[in-house]
Amino acid sequence: MSTSRSESPRDLSFPRLKRLGVVLLIAAGVILVIGYALRAFVAVYTNVLWFRSVQQESVYTHTFWTQVLLFVLFGVLMAAAVAATLVVFHRSRPRFKPDPVKQKWRHRFKRVEPRLRTWLFGVIVAYLGVSMGNRAAGRWQTWLLWRNAVSWHQTDPQFHRDISYFVSVYPLHRMVLTFLFRIVATALVALLVAAYAYGALRLRGTGPRMTKALKAQVSLLVGIYLLLKACAYWLDRFAVATSNRGPVTGPAYTDVHAVLPGKIVLIVVAVLCAAVLFTNVALRTTRLMVVGLAVMAGSALVIGVAWPAVIQQFRERPSASQLELPYIARNQAGTLDAFGLDNDITTKTYDGSQPLRGSALATQARRNAQIRLLDPNRLSPTFNVKQQLQAYYGFKSTLDIDRYPVRNTSQDVAIAVRELTLNGISRKTWTNTHLVYTHGYGVVAAPTNKLNVKTGIPNFIDGGLPPKNQIAVTRPQIYYGQMSPPYSIVGQPPGSTKKLEFDHPSSNGSARQVHTTYTGGGGVPIGSLFNRLLYAVKLHSASILFSSEINKSSQLLTVRNPRSRVAAVAPWLTLDGDTYPTVVDGHILWVVDGYTTSNNYPDSQRINLRSATSSTLSQGGATVSQANTSVNYMRNSVKATVDAYTGQVTLYAWNQAAQPDPLLQTWESAFPGLVQPESAIPAALLPHLRYPQDLFNVQRSLLTSYHVSSASDFYNGSDFWKIPTDPTVAATSQLNSTRPNRGSNAPTQASVYMTMSPDGYSAAQFSLSTPLVTLNRRNLAAFLSVDSQPGPDYGKFTLLELPAGESVEAPAQIQNDIESANTISKALTLQRGGNSKVVLGNLLTIPLGGKMLYVEPVYTQATGGNAFPSLRHVIAVYGNGAPAFKPTLAAALKEALGNA
Repeated sequence: MSTSRSESPRDLSFPRLKRLGVVLLIAAGVILVIGYALRAFVAVYTNVLWFRSVQQESVYTHTFWTQVLLFVLFGVLMAAAVAATLVVFHRSRPRFKPDPVKQKWRHRFKRVEPRLRTWLFGVIVAYLGVSMGNRAAGRWQTWLLWRNAVSWHQTDPQFHRDISYFVSVYPLHRMVLTFLFRIVATALVALLVAAYAYGALRLRGTGPRMTKALKAQVSLLVGIYLLLKACAYWLDRFAVATSNRGPVTGPAYTDVHAVLPGKIVLIVVAVLCAAVLFTNVALRTTRLMVVGLAVMAGSALVIGVAWPAVIQQFRERPSASQLELPYIARNQAGTLDAFGLDNDITTKTYDGSQPLRGSALATQARRNAQIRLLDPNRLSPTFNVKQQLQAYYGFKSTLDIDRYPVRNTSQDVAIAVRELTLNGISRKTWTNTHLVYTHGYGVVAAPTNKLNVKTGIPNFIDGGLPPKNQIAVTRPQIYYGQMSPPYSIVGQPPGSTKKLEFDHPSSNGSARQVHTTYTGGGGVPIGSLFNRLLYAVKLHSASILFSSEINKSSQLLTVRNPRSRVAAVAPWLTLDGDTYPTVVDGHILWVVDGYTTSNNYPDSQRINLRSATSSTLSQGGATVSQANTSVNYMRNSVKATVDAYTGQVTLYAWNQAAQPDPLLQTWESAFPGLVQPESAIPAALLPHLRYPQDLFNVQRSLLTSYHVSSASDFYNGSDFWKIPTDPTVAATSQLNSTRPNRGSNAPTQASVYMTMSPDGYSAAQFSLSTPLVTLNRRNLAAFLSVDSQPGPDYGKFTLLELPAGESVEAPAQIQNDIESANTISKALTLQRGGNSKVVLGNLLTIPLGGKMLYVEPVYTQATGGNAFPSLRHVIAVYGNGAPAFKPTLAAALKEALGNA
């Protein structure tokens, strides 16, 4: 008779547990790899679908395969280098038995190493290869710049090389060299770690610190590193073209007379030291390694650091005012050329030598400018209250300025798109937020120079329901906008009468709502189960997979911000921070200005893009702030449009006849057919294009110093100017008893779009303008404007320079005069009483008849939740006259000009 007994714990032997652990570890690894692979597949395939929806699949595939090429090229190179290093080391590793008492960890490592070696080496090599491949794939733009470089037909003054070398070729040389340095350094570190683990490298104890085989391998890798260093010294020579050692960007005296000769010497030293280390591969002595490295390090310190410092301290600095002049002159010419300022600036002395008076002055004032009483930075709340219609609609915080024919006259117009905002929806279910509320509706527009005299609010020429459209809009639905939801699912099968999407409230006052179905065809098809599954994973929403409202004709609208869509289609462009809407043939189009930029243009001044474009608008969030990066070449070579209904992205080349852009030609070669020729711009769109604000702000920052043509005067810097701070920001906060924003933290004054005379005498034109002030910001130094109307004079600057000895008050001083005037101060105090506050509009600077006219609208606003600013007074100051404070612009101008 047999007896049963319970299983003993001994049956669960340690080897079985180890095998189970290994199996679980492998399973976890396989699951992890599969998870990453599926995630990558979802990302790639959904990207293909999205680019296919905008008819630019070739852009993505070209970019993708370029990234794959770089990933494989440098990933395999890294993996091969590390693998070869470890294999060679392993074959020559020392055979020794670690002391189990003194070297416990090494003793344990030696016991498990034979079983883990292949896995350990494989994981290390794979990880390093993938890391390097990812890093290289991210530099695909550098590769395409080199691969498609075109000649600029212009050379730099120092090396006499074509500009394309510095902009397109040099970055790739530097990239490849950097990656090779990383590969060699990684292989060296892997070798030393393995050597320490296997006992070939000892940090303490008796006997040799390194085995002879290890010395040979270290000597070989360090020798290769020094050869790469010699190549780096050769490339470093060309980096001098954008050196920041001197007073300006570009070669300085020390660079030319110490750094460049020193680089040649260091190349020779690096090659000789590499030869010594290669010799040591056979000799395998520690002494030669130390000598080679010591000579290289000492030479780099003496020749590369100490010698230029001595030349700069004892030769350049004492005589910099003379020695640096040729290099400053190079920088002046290079900067003006790189930023498109070399040929299109007309400089005039604005000294009032031809003053206008009496009726001539009044006549010129009437035709001189469409003086902006509707401040687009202040009256967005007024648009919201008067034209929002429902809580689920809203407007951008700053209105945009465009021009349209109104009663057969070109009129400056503030325009805004009535966009959908999900925050105003009462029931935020998944169906409501993604299937029902899908788009905004219509535009609202009002002239900038005329507000209702009685109410002080804009005279809307577009807006309301039923819509009043003096600017005809035939397709008012806004499916792609700056406030659109992250994604919406739209569309119904052909012939279906079902309309799920909310279109707009009823226009006849009833409670019923009007619904519609999207037919634009600009979304990603999501009717198939496979596509729904992909986007359920990508967007982390199971509702996409299980919703019964999604049908075979459904489309998913995503990447809906116009600026983001252009950035996805053309990531090589730097985009303007202000995307503005325009109505073209009844359709609403978003216009995005695109720049080609570089930081490698020789002898051109580097400027921080964010700092140069920062103003009241960007600091208030009205425009997108630029990246915190430096550029020394910038051209507005692309105008992009995004259809607000279909989402179609179209790129047009711009201004290439007047300013050919080789950098644009390079990208056109990389992505043929992506950018349409300028001749393809629709005739109805052309009048609504304008000179971009960010480019103008960069150019005005440069012209505060680069208006000085003499190199010696430029070095002295006494004639430099500054951009004025916005005086109304501090004044408004002070008037309403809040913390004033004064001093260096006050934002710079935004440039202004307005139809005006550029010199105070000639005919008015649609311009972008700004005042410029002296270094102490007390006096007006100049007035800069650029023709922003497409045509023969587009992009031409007018710079009015005021005589240096004449005291003309700057905007801050004018604002101070306004606040100091007893009549105005008392009136503003009364307006601020009760439950209201004062809001100061833009302080406009306008050339008029030999002097400057300043105009500032004054709004009042209640303190309630639905309050909005309305115009109450207009302040006008002409020349050095007293401020006029009147209820209307006409009355204020009459008084201000009458005192002239």
